[in-house]
Amino acid sequence: MQQGVQSSKMATTSYGDYDAWQRHALITVDDGTIAVQLHALTSSINIEGGERDIDTIPLFNLGQVVKHGPAGMVTVTFEGYALAAGTNSAGTATGFWDIFAEKPAKDSNDGVGGTQIIISTTRTRYRVAMLWTNDGDATAGTTAVTAGTAYAGIRFLFADCFCTSHTVDFTDGVLKTTITFKGPAIDKAAAGNVKWESVLKATNTALAAPAGYSPGSTKF
Repeated sequence: MQQGVQSSKMATTSYGDYDAWQRHALITVDDGTIAVQLHALTSSINIEGGERDIDTIPLFNLGQVVKHGPAGMVTVTFEGYALAAGTNSAGTATGFWDIFAEKPAKDSNDGVGGTQIIISTTRTRYRVAMLWTNDGDATAGTTAVTAGTAYAGIRFLFADCFCTSHTVDFTDGVLKTTITFKGPAIDKAAAGNVKWESVLKATNTALAAPAGYSPGSTKF
């Protein structure tokens, strides 16, 4: 590959590809039909939960038996700055409310001018994907990372979760939204809903894009 071509795909040091992943991330939220990209609106990511907690049962000989609890719930929280109530179509998101109210791009189907999104009783299952990479061709949380020793990436995937919270504040003069996705770490068939995957620059292997999401069926 020519040096000029390669440099167009290489990340700047803002991506932190040598010491730590910094500043830049790609976020995709997918309901199995429509995928929206949240990174142009989002300034903060927090992933919590999935604990594998334990307890103990005391014995009369003063010993203890370890009791394993179920894997805890996983919570993913984004803070961001919405420009609209929702998003008109798949692609770059302009708002968060539609994701919480029912589904992504809900306002394009409301028949009320694309400006009014009313919360419904529908609870939509989502897959949240986040990608940190120095591959400049990556545009979504689900994008593959190019093979070659120049590129690296790490991806988080959380399948079959729900958007459980949408809060808005204007306390500092900037309209900020916080949305939360929540779901079990493991499903009823004892299959995991959470996946981390990565590829290092030292290898020549691509980080493949995950399969298309199908709620309750194809997770990754």
